[in-house]
Amino acid sequence: MSRTPATLSPEGATVPGAVMNKKLGFIAMILSATGMGLVGTFGRLATPINPATGTKYIIGDFLAFGRMTVGALGMVLILLAVRKIALLRTTKISFTVVAGGLSIGMSLAFYVSSTLMTSIANAVFLIYTGPLFSAILAWIFLKEKISLKQAFYLVLVFVGMLMTIGLINYTAGEGLTLGLELGTNSKYPNKVVGDIFGLVSGLFYGLALFFYRYRGDIDSEVRAFWNFVFGALGAIVVMVFRIMTLDSTNPLQVMTSSNSAWASGMFVVCGLFALGFLVVAGKNLLAVELSTTSYWECVVALFLGLFFWNEALTPIGLIGGLLIVVGGMAPIFDIFTKKDSGSGPPPGEDPAPGAAPPARAVH
Repeated sequence: MSRTPATLSPEGATVPGAVMNKKLGFIAMILSATGMGLVGTFGRLATPINPATGTKYIIGDFLAFGRMTVGALGMVLILLAVRKIALLRTTKISFTVVAGGLSIGMSLAFYVSSTLMTSIANAVFLIYTGPLFSAILAWIFLKEKISLKQAFYLVLVFVGMLMTIGLINYTAGEGLTLGLELGTNSKYPNKVVGDIFGLVSGLFYGLALFFYRYRGDIDSEVRAFWNFVFGALGAIVVMVFRIMTLDSTNPLQVMTSSNSAWASGMFVVCGLFALGFLVVAGKNLLAVELSTTSYWECVVALFLGLFFWNEALTPIGLIGGLLIVVGGMAPIFDIFTKKDSGSGPPPGEDPAPGAAPPARAVH
């Protein structure tokens, strides 16, 4: 891996030869998106039904808190195993480290609750406005250029996502249909609140991906630890908001042993595993690359629905899944077929005083 001259991060901390490893970043993002795609399945099995109403309890914030807490504990064990625990004391954290953790914690807390109050299609669409939001922020503030090819891939996966969740559909009787199902209905009495929660989850998801682009100097394990810690705090904020405004249910009092077992699996797989790799990906990919690859989660959820929940796979949904695979995998194929190592310095960083401008990787 080639090294570049020392640079200054957006926080002002020196980055000694910081580089972006695109191959590692894409692998990490695929693994992360795969783990995130399991959230819906784990969430359904971990959430008990309220016998009085026949609907699921709203405990998404608790599940998000558990994911973050288990992730933080897991990272402590990993730091001890790789003998990096001392870095927790010596590494300077900054606003973007704190903001990234708070944002992902609040995003996931709002999202899981959203899936219980509105349709899955609405919840997924609304949270996946986040990657688009992140790409725009990085383009404005970090000056990360979006090539025509990258923009095409991003549009491709976004349209594919709309098709997989049914917001773009085709039936013989109605033809091509588009759009969200807005307003309330008998199936989702809290649908308006659920849609608002979904939109807020998308905003915070976009902010998290954006903030992950900063502080490339921090060791990945250390960054992941702080991400989980502040993510847990973000989930607590949402939990307090939910208790004060919507539902004061104590999850520990209503969850069965089966619910708890599935929740534990969710904490490890969708927390420590998925979000740990997300931090690694955020350190090594541009925001638009993070955004494009993140939609792989929709393909994972699509096939889980088909094979695990016996949900029908429509022809339009299958085409949408193929669009996501093509749009999401094409940038990875480009990187892995290049002759270079796929590494380069993080954007949004200024050269150190007296240092020559670092060479930029071609994207």
